[in-house]
Amino acid sequence: MVTGSDIHLGAGSEDLERISQLETDGHPVLSVYVDLDPRRFPTPRARDAQLGALLDLAHREAPRPTAERVEAWLRGDPSIFRGAGSLAVFGCAEVDVLETVRLQEAIEPLVVVDTVPWLEPLAALISPGEWAVAVVSRRAARLFRGGSAQITEFATFHDLVHGRHAQGGWSQANLQRAIDEQVAEHVRGVAVRLLRAHRRHRFEHLVVIAPDELQSLIERTLHGDLGHVLAGILHADLEHAPADEIARAVAPVMERAERDRERILAERVDDALLVGGLAAAGRDEVLALLEHDRVETLLVGERRDADAVERAVALAARRGVPVVVMRERAAWLDRHGGFAAILRW
Repeated sequence: MVTGSDIHLGAGSEDLERISQLETDGHPVLSVYVDLDPRRFPTPRARDAQLGALLDLAHREAPRPTAERVEAWLRGDPSIFRGAGSLAVFGCAEVDVLETVRLQEAIEPLVVVDTVPWLEPLAALISPGEWAVAVVSRRAARLFRGGSAQITEFATFHDLVHGRHAQGGWSQANLQRAIDEQVAEHVRGVAVRLLRAHRRHRFEHLVVIAPDELQSLIERTLHGDLGHVLAGILHADLEHAPADEIARAVAPVMERAERDRERILAERVDDALLVGGLAAAGRDEVLALLEHDRVETLLVGERRDADAVERAVALAARRGVPVVVMRERAAWLDRHGGFAAILRW
């Protein structure tokens, strides 16, 4: 069964929900993202080279029937690539699933084999932001990414965690050790998936929502790169909560982190300006420095000079420069002409 859809930035949450609910009975799912951005792959030959590398990796990591089916579909009709910025394919031959999504936006090439469709790149398009949220229980997990405006779920999975009845030679201690190991394996799976998403597109902050009994296990299990961005572990049972309820739960953590970030950036700019260091302020100066690719981080406001802000943000996007909208420190930014920047050199 082949189904497909077209989605674009800011839309497509229904597509994600539909794909996330594909019935695969725990069989491996192959997720392939093909980048069709003409700036990086300007010719059919360049695109075919990328596709060949992705399919080679798929054949190494996915079950053979699934890899072959995905390859046959991708190679069978060149017209599927026309007019798209990227293409995502999710396949599982064991249960006759082949789902395709054409996107207007580009997504870097990626191959993932997991027990669930890997939707994190799509969630990042729908909910831009540098936050990750993991809702973890002893048996289930739900992973989100996004920001203060919206978070989008990109993976939901359940693991078999149960104990055997204390009979047939099993002692209660052995039973408890077996259950504890199943829980630990479940948490390791959560940590692996979070790290995969973090390495594709870095999180600035991670919030975990979990029972108190799992806190120490989660802290021990997270990779060091995730430990550095862990903003907090909230103790709550939100395994079955809707996304908006989860967003409300983490909102205070996000607000506190954003206040701290703005304060640190403002202090860094002020300190550098005092000594003629790597900072700049004022619309004209910041725009000129953006043109010369000297800006490391751009700070803008929401309240004035919308055309100039739009131009600055567009310049920053072309150069891969992070943009911070100073909401809590808007008055501070106004005193600097509505624009500030931390410089590379």
